[in-house]
Amino acid sequence: MPRLAPLALALTAVVSLALHAHEPHDHAHGSHNAAAHQHGVGTLDIVIDGQQLLLELSTPAADLLGFEHAPHNQTQRDQLDSLMNTLRQPEKLFALPAAAQCSLDSAELHSPLFALHEHSSDDAHAQHEHHHGHDDEHQHEHADITAQYSYSCITPTRLEHLDVTLFDLFPGSEKLILQAITPQGQQGGELTVTDRRVRF
Repeated sequence: MPRLAPLALALTAVVSLALHAHEPHDHAHGSHNAAAHQHGVGTLDIVIDGQQLLLELSTPAADLLGFEHAPHNQTQRDQLDSLMNTLRQPEKLFALPAAAQCSLDSAELHSPLFALHEHSSDDAHAQHEHHHGHDDEHQHEHADITAQYSYSCITPTRLEHLDVTLFDLFPGSEKLILQAITPQGQQGGELTVTDRRVRF
C-alpha cells in the first residue's frame, strides 16, 4: 500500500484548506471538528480528482465496536479482528455506481486499538502495559478509528453519487459529517441511515 500515504496526505490537505477557506463562523466547519469525540457521530471526507476517488472515514471506536479500550478478552479480540476485516472491504461500507468502474487501489486503517491489538502478544509490550495500563486506559477512552481508501475510476464522469451503507452494519454510527471536494465544487452536510446518499 505504498501509494496511500501521499494520497491520504493530499486528501487531508485539500479538505483542511477547503475548511479553513470558510469564514470562522461557518457551521459546517464547527460541526466537522466537533464530531471528533462525539459518540454516534463520525466524519466522511471525499476528494474526486481526475480518475481518482479518495475517501477518509473517521469514527469513534465505540460506534463500531461497542468499546474504546484495548480488548480485555478473546471475545473482544475477535470483535476487533472482525471489524478490521470488514473495514478492509469498503464495498461493505460504501456503494458506488457500477458505471463509474471504480476499483480499489489501497486501503489503510488507523487506530490506537489496532496497534495495541497487533502487539498484544509482544512480551515487552505486555510489560509496558503492566506499568502503564492505567495511562493507556485513559488515553484510549475516546479512541477513534480512521479508514482511508483510494480508488481509480475508469469513467469518473459517471461517478454521480455514493451511498453510505455502513449504517446498516453499525447501528452505533448514527451520523457522518460530510466534507467533499469534487470537480463540481465543495459540499458539506450530514449523512444518516435515512439520508445516506452523497450526490456529486
